Amino acid sequence: MSAGAAEVESEIVAPRAPRWAWGLCWLMFASTVLCYMDRQAMALVGPLIRAEYGLTNESYGWVLAAFSLTYAAFQVPAGQIADRRDVRAVYASAVGWWSAAGLAAAFAPGLGILLACRALLGVGESFNWPCALRVTSRILPPADRGLGSGIFNSGAAVGAVLTPLVVTPLAARYGWRAAFVAVGSIGFLWIVPWLRLSRRLPSPAATEARGAVPADGGRLDSPARLAYALLAIASALVACSASLFGLPAIWWAVATLMVGGLAVARALPPQDAGPAWASSLSRIVRLRRFWVLVAVGVSINLCWHFLVNWLPSYLQDDRKMAFLKGGLVSALPYLAADAGNLLGGGATRGLARRGPGTRRARLAVMAASSVLASFGAWVGWVDNDAVVVALLMIMALGTAAYMANYFSACQEVSAEHTGLVVGVLGGLGNLFVAGFLPVAGRIKDATGGFSPVFVAAGLLPFVGLAAMAWGWGKDSPESPESA
Repeated sequence: MSAGAAEVESEIVAPRAPRWAWGLCWLMFASTVLCYMDRQAMALVGPLIRAEYGLTNESYGWVLAAFSLTYAAFQVPAGQIADRRDVRAVYASAVGWWSAAGLAAAFAPGLGILLACRALLGVGESFNWPCALRVTSRILPPADRGLGSGIFNSGAAVGAVLTPLVVTPLAARYGWRAAFVAVGSIGFLWIVPWLRLSRRLPSPAATEARGAVPADGGRLDSPARLAYALLAIASALVACSASLFGLPAIWWAVATLMVGGLAVARALPPQDAGPAWASSLSRIVRLRRFWVLVAVGVSINLCWHFLVNWLPSYLQDDRKMAFLKGGLVSALPYLAADAGNLLGGGATRGLARRGPGTRRARLAVMAASSVLASFGAWVGWVDNDAVVVALLMIMALGTAAYMANYFSACQEVSAEHTGLVVGVLGGLGNLFVAGFLPVAGRIKDATGGFSPVFVAAGLLPFVGLAAMAWGWGKDSPESPESA
């Protein structure tokens, strides 16, 4: 048996997942619902906040980007912590953190404090997907992970469906601050059942004994310390220019740190000794499948997060729907996305069991999902509101089905470093999202509509599909690029 196969086998609890494992998947579905309710609340009340603070669409895009930037920056440490620490305690702490940040936003006295609360929300929510995928990789066999990922990831769409039904009426009647109080308070109720039902998860000591957590080997060698120190200095200098160039400088500082860190890890010799994060990162960036998923993750995240963040404003500004109607109608595409999450994972599972194998089944489902997502490219060229909503629903269904298979593929890059892989990929995806949201707002300010952005968003999944078809290959997890 190969080393890669042995590592994968060590992560499987049983050939058939027990009932309690599926119960945990549904509990993680609930945490993802809460996660999306907290973040989606801002998109729904965006028109009210823009009016209160006199913001352009581009400026409001940076309000949205404040969340995505910290979410991106903390995905990597979140993934490392999920791999090395007791994921049971980490998950509970993260939900408590982001619930407190969402609640605090309701009491923000000005735009600066509101931005800070959104940034803190991004820190807490950055742990949701690394923790959830770390759990599924340990409790589900490979054939079931697509469905498991689809279950908990469908919470994003369910949260996006529920949030308009809760936030829009509250904001219309009592103001946007009351809506933030309601949404931020719910998360604390999740922690108790999680701590109770997750007792079957292996303890940190048991995980380390299986070799799933690399030991900390000490300090980096001198060339690595110098390279990372210079990178940190460069990032800090770029951030200091924010006084001259504003929030875009912060984005460039985070991009310098994240992309530069991957470049340093790839350029230096493998860090067999030294801190565990350096050893893990050095191995991950040498895997071809990791770079394939960078292309997949960036393309699908741009498509999905454009819908999540700008759809309510599009319906109210471009389609001229009233605040209450536009907020409620925005629930329909997210309802379709919920179905897409389950159909995407379930279709891959069903096809794989009929003979073509997981890789071919996943690729076929992702191809069909890309076609469905491309229906969104026509949104800006249709006058009838009912047809527009139908196109948005098809786009959301395809995007979610695609994303369920992307998350499943993330678990096949490195069985040993699942949390870190997901953290790095999620961080890169949200880094580009943070840069894209203000650009979408600028296009709206310049052209008066989102039509060009819908064309780009609808076609982006084909970029990831091409990378998946060309680069995934038949090699086992953790095969290097040279294999």
